[in-house]
Amino acid sequence: MTLPPPTRLLNAVEAGALLGVHASTVREMWRDGVLRFVAVGRGRKVSDAEIARYIAEHEQYVDGAA
Repeated sequence: MTLPPPTRLLNAVEAGALLGVHASTVREMWRDGVLRFVAVGRGRKVSDAEIARYIAEHEQYVDGAA
């Protein structure tokens, strides 16, 4: 059996800092199913890979056209 590469699990405050939003926004994203989480004890954590996935799916580019 091959294990996936290790990921870091972040709490809402840490995830919010990476995304530039408040921890309560991260909790709303979990509640709304926008951001996947891992249940750890009575709390929730989000992997750094999930943060990267979310950012990649929500990137927007401006082509410079006026």
